[in-house]
Amino acid sequence: MIIYQIIMCILILAVIPVCMGMNVVSGIRQRSLVLCLIYGYLLMMVSFELVTVPILLLTDYGNFKYVLWIYTPIIIFLSLSGLFLANKKGFLPQIRTDVNKTVLGVIKNREQLIVWSIAFVLLAVMLVLVSTRVIFDGDDAYYVTQSLIAQQKGSMYASDPYTGKATAIDMRHALAVFTMWISYVGTVCKVHTTILCHSILPLVFIPFAVIIYAKTGALLLKDKKEMLGYFVIFIEIFIMFGRVSMYTPEAFLIARTWQGKAVAANILIPITILGLFLVADTYYSDSNKTTPVWILLALTNAAAGVFSSLAVIFACVMIGSGGVVLAILKRKVKIVVNACLCCLPGVLYMLLYLYYMYFGWRSL
Repeated sequence: MIIYQIIMCILILAVIPVCMGMNVVSGIRQRSLVLCLIYGYLLMMVSFELVTVPILLLTDYGNFKYVLWIYTPIIIFLSLSGLFLANKKGFLPQIRTDVNKTVLGVIKNREQLIVWSIAFVLLAVMLVLVSTRVIFDGDDAYYVTQSLIAQQKGSMYASDPYTGKATAIDMRHALAVFTMWISYVGTVCKVHTTILCHSILPLVFIPFAVIIYAKTGALLLKDKKEMLGYFVIFIEIFIMFGRVSMYTPEAFLIARTWQGKAVAANILIPITILGLFLVADTYYSDSNKTTPVWILLALTNAAAGVFSSLAVIFACVMIGSGGVVLAILKRKVKIVVNACLCCLPGVLYMLLYLYYMYFGWRSL
């Protein structure tokens, strides 16, 4: 059983996101294995949202089983299609070449080897501390319990997590289906959701956040790649000592890794910034193929609602503002139009939220 749990966690939390990410990354100029992982997670979340939200709003008790039946074939299909597309675009051979160049470049340079060794040690220390110093959080009573109810009772947002009684859908949280995604992963991997939240997800999302910052740093330090290791160390120190209060993003990343708002603050917003950098880099490279890069921003905007309803507004504002700035710099009005189109998923999400919040409330 333990071997099965380990294999399934590796597949769902690492292998499948990379394969799914190849669907959207294979066609862009800056494609890499890291971007496949980053945008593979977003595609996983968006596809889960598209499956789960209609089931949640249109069915009654025992509806979580429909998510298992429908979503599992979808992620398998998207993983296989990603591999097929990557092979067709010549991306798979490129991955091996890029990895070899990166590893050999670090090993041959003594300074880089030392710097990256320190970065990995700091990350390991952080993960050990998170795993061994359990921090109690009052939100466990709601978020973790909602995931647990779906896993054990098979119903989504149909019970009050404080009393266990049947209740109407809490629309403040219902459309942010990250808790249900946790329940899905726990059910497929046969891991208790409480263990998944407190012992496994921190080991996944904290390195994931560091990877996102590292990729963004690589774009910022385009002409000084040798400084990237120092940049990563700087970010890790910020994360480790950033808990100056319980409300900082670093505190949420370390103590509440399993909450959607923690993922939104530490992963979604940095990915939005990364997407804007990728779009700008494409335009400044005088590339004619800009449409695939805009798809990354649209995917980011669509994934925001999975984590937090407020994150949708943040994503729309950031993408719109970034589009306006880039349009002024490049003197192209079309950039603003593309940015607005990328915000359409967020607008549709907010309209759905407002409708069910004020007009379509369903009592159970």
